Amino acid sequence: MSILILIDIIQVVLFVFFLMTGTKIMSGKLADEFKRFGFPSFFNFLTGFFEIIGAIGILIGIWIPISALLAGLLLGCTMLVAAFTLIVLVRDPFKKAVPALILCVLSLGIVIYHTIYNIGAL
Repeated sequence: MSILILIDIIQVVLFVFFLMTGTKIMSGKLADEFKRFGFPSFFNFLTGFFEIIGAIGILIGIWIPISALLAGLLLGCTMLVAAFTLIVLVRDPFKKAVPALILCVLSLGIVIYHTIYNIGAL
């Protein structure tokens, strides 16, 4: 039972974080970063949209596990691309990618949990 509480807490934290950052990205406040990465301007909208949809899905996933699984995949992959972009494409120091990697691991941990304990039980 305590693992379920931890998973719910992680889902709420991911919801808050991705809702805030997704909104910030969609507003254009990080447009300079996306230009620095060499991405076209629509990536601001696309990335922000993915993060907001993922945030909502991860929260709904507290009650509907398949939502958490799908949202966790979306957010985990988004953060993996972010880390890859920072480390490989723009050659930033590894430490700048650590937050994205942590969010990736947390998101994919939600996927694994719901795959094993909810979807696998069906």
